[in-house]
Amino acid sequence: MRLQLIGAAALTALSFVAPANAAGCSLGATSPWAVAKGRIFMSEAYSNGATCAVAVVTIVVRGPDKKVVWVEALQADQIMTFVDANTVPKMKAALREWLFQQHTFKSTGDLPEWKKGADSPVPLGEFPFYPDFGMEQAGYAQIRAEKRSIFCYVQGMESLACIAISKDGTATKLGAQSFPG
Repeated sequence: MRLQLIGAAALTALSFVAPANAAGCSLGATSPWAVAKGRIFMSEAYSNGATCAVAVVTIVVRGPDKKVVWVEALQADQIMTFVDANTVPKMKAALREWLFQQHTFKSTGDLPEWKKGADSPVPLGEFPFYPDFGMEQAGYAQIRAEKRSIFCYVQGMESLACIAISKDGTATKLGAQSFPG
């Protein structure tokens, strides 16, 4: 009987807890992203926080079947795109900007070459590309040669994270390209 009362009290307490962001900064944006042979992937961006100034932002990539192939959540005030997104209108604009794909890489074939024996790929101009932890030269070279679809997004104050989509629709994080912040 005592456990039932404790359980009922816990359930009652949970039901009275209002979400912290009920009037806060819960927003979303989506954008189609065409991938080879007419397969359409969707990129989505969401914010969630009591206010936009303290929001967490999440980027999601879904395959043509609507399944999630990539997701990453980050602290908004630690990402260049969101530094000034402290109001709902500014956050809406920042979420849309985050999904806009206008970067150096149109496919993995545009990634810098990583020569055998080198520690990392050759920088493209002054902006180096850093392979993700665990990415080896041979795997990187193969992905680059396959000219896979690539999705890059701002992940901090001075870098883009890049993922590649394989023929079977799975995503692999390739690494990050730095840029001046």
